[in-house]
Amino acid sequence: STALRQVSVDFPDAGLYAVSWWALGFEVIPNIRKSTICLHADEMETSVSLVAQLLRRDPARMGQVPYGESKGEEQGLNAGTEGFSLKEAVYTRQFWVVFAMFLCFGFFMFAIVVHIVPHATDLGISAASAANILATIGGLAIVGRVVLGSAADRIGNKRVFIIGFSLMSAALFWLVPSGEVWMLYLFAAVFGLAHGGVGASESPLVAGLFGLSSHGLILGVTSLGFTTGAAVGPFLTGYIFDVTGSYRVAFLVCAAIGIVGLVLTTLLTP
Repeated sequence: STALRQVSVDFPDAGLYAVSWWALGFEVIPNIRKSTICLHADEMETSVSLVAQLLRRDPARMGQVPYGESKGEEQGLNAGTEGFSLKEAVYTRQFWVVFAMFLCFGFFMFAIVVHIVPHATDLGISAASAANILATIGGLAIVGRVVLGSAADRIGNKRVFIIGFSLMSAALFWLVPSGEVWMLYLFAAVFGLAHGGVGASESPLVAGLFGLSSHGLILGVTSLGFTTGAAVGPFLTGYIFDVTGSYRVAFLVCAAIGIVGLVLTTLLTP
């Protein structure tokens, strides 16, 4: 998003601050009318649009030094604003590797978000507990964005992706035979923590590979991979369920997609 890009540019320790509000959308709030939610959404959109007018270009482009850096590093910071154009980026192998990584991430992430509640209720778990399992994914995603986002500043965004894909794939394999409510809560905790960390590292990963001169545009195009996966994942998962009568095969497919994402990440080079 634009806000996430602005944070990653203005603050050198961007991972620590990459905690977005969208994860809160997974929280299930009962007895709230849709009209009330729409009203608050309109208010939020208006407020964010107004506040966004106060944003300025990143400090390096304004002849200033970003918060947390010394003046002696100013030359390096100015160099950091350079990078690939979109036209140049699309001709690199890294661009399409990142695109495919984001597609894999969007595929199984939204497949789980859409289908975990029906899966839980099919197992005989109450609707309230099923909703809380989904809320656990959202809540732990916030923690993951802070913890793994902070870790990315020390170990690098590629390693966070490797950790995230590994944990999410393992969690999906754990989900397949899980039949008890505590097992689904454990899945939700691990999956949420991992996908929050990966989500926080998307923008810094792209910035590190392609620079900042066209960062917003390049991030937007690579994120089309994420949205494509997010559209296909839930649909294909539902189709497999309709054909087989079970989520077992569908979740195994999601786990396999996670492994593909992991392999792609290991192939990513500067």
